[in-house]
Amino acid sequence: MKDVAWYFENRGMFQVEEIFEIAGFPKADYSKTKDLPLPKDFSDEFSFLKDKPKNLGLEGYLFPDTYEINREEGIEKIIQRMLRNFDKKLSLSLRQEINQQEKTIFEVINMASLLEKEVKSFEDKKLVSGILWKRLENSIPLQVDATITYITGKKTTGILKEDLQIDSPYNTYKYLGLPLGPICNPGLDSILAAIYPESSEFWYYLSSPNGETIFSKTLEEHNQAKYLYLSEK
Repeated sequence: MKDVAWYFENRGMFQVEEIFEIAGFPKADYSKTKDLPLPKDFSDEFSFLKDKPKNLGLEGYLFPDTYEINREEGIEKIIQRMLRNFDKKLSLSLRQEINQQEKTIFEVINMASLLEKEVKSFEDKKLVSGILWKRLENSIPLQVDATITYITGKKTTGILKEDLQIDSPYNTYKYLGLPLGPICNPGLDSILAAIYPESSEFWYYLSSPNGETIFSKTLEEHNQAKYLYLSEK
């Protein structure tokens, strides 16, 4: 969400606060935050928002794409265009598949946002999707680094030990399950990977400094991979 807001502000089109007031402030839980204006509710216009918790903004649903933007439209109209694009991309067949899996659109978009931030290639996204859904089913913490950088706002991918203890519903190291809400606006590849995960024997993965995803079957293998690819020797 911040990327969208800064894009418009840096081009002198809208202030960040204007965008957040319509689309929702990042990380805000409106059930616990009384000093922020509630974001606009578009759920009557877009059925895919029906299962989105009312206490969250539109993070996850502003489909990333190339748009011709006219400032005179106003930010609300622009957001509606992004939501219409999401509505078109999430086809009826995809929604039926989500329903058959007994998942919600919100859960899938939440998962897709993790894949968007964690993994580069579509094939790796599908494998990581399989790992994360499997962890959820087995009540194992997701331990997704991207949720920590979402909380801290740090640009670096380095995670400090104290960061893992931050008390936030987005902290997938500290709390079981998906984060409170999506951590970015995922593209179609990430959404498809969340809907169609690839089963494997892997339980762990990491991203090497060059962006390669390294998969491991056991914690021992994973720790060895961390030493080989991430430790400063």
